[in-house]
Amino acid sequence: MAFIGTKEVWVKGNQCKTTLTTAQLVQTFLFNTQLDKATITKDIGQSHFLQTIKYPPVSKISLLAQEAIATDSTTHILGYRCKALQLKWSDGSIYDILYTDELNLTVNQFELGFKTIPGLVLSYTITGAKGIRIEYQATKLDLSPLSLSLFTINNELYQAIDEN
Repeated sequence: MAFIGTKEVWVKGNQCKTTLTTAQLVQTFLFNTQLDKATITKDIGQSHFLQTIKYPPVSKISLLAQEAIATDSTTHILGYRCKALQLKWSDGSIYDILYTDELNLTVNQFELGFKTIPGLVLSYTITGAKGIRIEYQATKLDLSPLSLSLFTINNELYQAIDEN
């Protein structure tokens, strides 16, 4: 499997920030579980874009039908015992998830599909309907306090993209 980039997740209170960094793109997704919108920033070379989208609150049912299939297997990631769970989505994609229930964060749905997972997801593999696989695994976990400024965006640096 080829390495394409890194993904970092920060959580403080009701806020979550996820940044995907590849050689061509830096994309950040920010949301607050108490709001119905999220912000996406995309940095592609010298171009910087910002988009605000509707984001379903945690209490809403996902728009995609899913079927959770629990497995008996366990493994350890970063010293935490992880349980396996598989989600099958209505679009044909499958998420193979490893999560720990040894840690409880205030926001665990850094991916929309994770809002029903009973713990912190430390590894997941997405297999698309056409068989293409993308794998993510935690390589570092830092439980240090975060500054709220980490969740602030300087809107002047970005060109706004209209919401669709």
